Amino acid sequence: MEKYEPVEIGTVTSGPDSPSPLKVDFVVSPQKSVHTGEYVVVEQDGGLLILQVRNLVTSNRYFERAESIQEFERSGRPIQTQFPTADWEYLVAETRPLGVYKEKQFLRPTFPPSPGDKIQKTPKALLEEFLGFEKKAGIHMGSLEFHDVPVNLNISKLLQKHVAILAMSGAGKSYLTSVLLEEILDRKTEDGRIATVIIDPHGEYSGFARSPEPGDNESVDYSDKVSLMKASDIRIGVSSLNAYELASYFIDSSGAQKRELSRIIDELKREMKQGLGPYNLRKIMQKLDDDAEINTNVKLPLLSWLKELEYLNLFSDIDYPNISDIVKPGKAKIVDFSGITDLRKKRIITSFISKKMFSKRRNKRIPPFLLVVEEAHQFVPEQSRQGETPSKSILETIAREGRKFGASLCLISQRPINLSTTILSQCNTHIILRITNPYDQKHIGESSEGIDQKVLDMITVLRVGEALIVGEAVRYPVFVKVRKRKSRKSPHEKTLQEAAIEFEKKQKQDLDDLDAFM
Repeated sequence: MEKYEPVEIGTVTSGPDSPSPLKVDFVVSPQKSVHTGEYVVVEQDGGLLILQVRNLVTSNRYFERAESIQEFERSGRPIQTQFPTADWEYLVAETRPLGVYKEKQFLRPTFPPSPGDKIQKTPKALLEEFLGFEKKAGIHMGSLEFHDVPVNLNISKLLQKHVAILAMSGAGKSYLTSVLLEEILDRKTEDGRIATVIIDPHGEYSGFARSPEPGDNESVDYSDKVSLMKASDIRIGVSSLNAYELASYFIDSSGAQKRELSRIIDELKREMKQGLGPYNLRKIMQKLDDDAEINTNVKLPLLSWLKELEYLNLFSDIDYPNISDIVKPGKAKIVDFSGITDLRKKRIITSFISKKMFSKRRNKRIPPFLLVVEEAHQFVPEQSRQGETPSKSILETIAREGRKFGASLCLISQRPINLSTTILSQCNTHIILRITNPYDQKHIGESSEGIDQKVLDMITVLRVGEALIVGEAVRYPVFVKVRKRKSRKSPHEKTLQEAAIEFEKKQKQDLDDLDAFM
């Protein structure tokens, strides 16, 4: 690290449990400012002990006794006019030691600084190296709060072991995800490009696939790299499924039912090889109905389940589209579910896409990919019955095994409490925006390494556009101010007021057009 000019901002104080290797308190110098989440250093034994501010407490001895304040103010004059109270106010920062930089190495803190040692601002170069930021070809998420340090994350550390983006509604998770997608789409071939597929339940990312509107000179055009596919156009080829894959879409099917279904499908596959062509659900139902040897208690539920699947208008003779055609390096495909209201249908489509992608990636027939799943708690819920959520099994499999094959997940959820603990614990990096629900906070704390109660408390007061990054992508928890998005604004980002004005404006225009026509 280059030499730097130290800037002193405080002095280490002595207390019952500070300074120690776990906690260091310091009094902030007059005219200096410190913020929670900020990093500071103190010289120690030829090295620099790096600390993170976890809490700030303002004290003033004139205001310690409530009865004294009341007595003085009975005179009708504020206590500030009777005594020099401002001279006795001081700010104490509570910090957690993170590591020691010594002889170009980072060591864990094992010995506390001494009371009276001077606290200093952290040098920019030291902070970049200590937090593990990438200097070249990194994913630029924004800047470190209270420091002039860009947050550039290593793409492998961020995505290879999966990432979860968690926030309450309106906290900015879709905005942050858009920033992440921009970074992935902007990568050059020599930096390593991956393919991206986005499961988009509400069409929030459809703006990526459209050119900016006339007059919009600020938005970057990503339409040459991003394409949109309506989920309602997807078809699952029944003849490409085995009996157990098809039965995974049934709710609580038995072993006997799966065996009979397997026998029927084996017959149809033999017929297909003999030149009769692919088969569909209707042919399976005909075979079942014609087979008099199958027990009625087995046959009737099978026919009922198959009719339910047929009603979804999702299954056909062959697959559409070909997964190899939509997973391309440096490109993104948005699967827009906004025209589908049936949750089960959404889950079946997600299961189909995920299985095909993972299977082809294991055989290296498609490039390394990132599968982005918005509203992930719908597709990988904590509690579900067999067959109720077919997407859960395959997504948990990708979470466990995907890193070995270059298959990555990005899970986005506003209800972490409803998201599978299994899959959340497999996401080694968490990007957390504001969350106030105590049950969601508890769920995150139990599944995220490196988050303690102090950090959880800080999450509740994050502003829109601020996020906490914790896990594999960074060495220590990092609070980041998300950078400005470059892509076209989502059509869902209108306020209620804007939507109401737009509706009436369109309604008036339609009436004017009708009058002009008449």
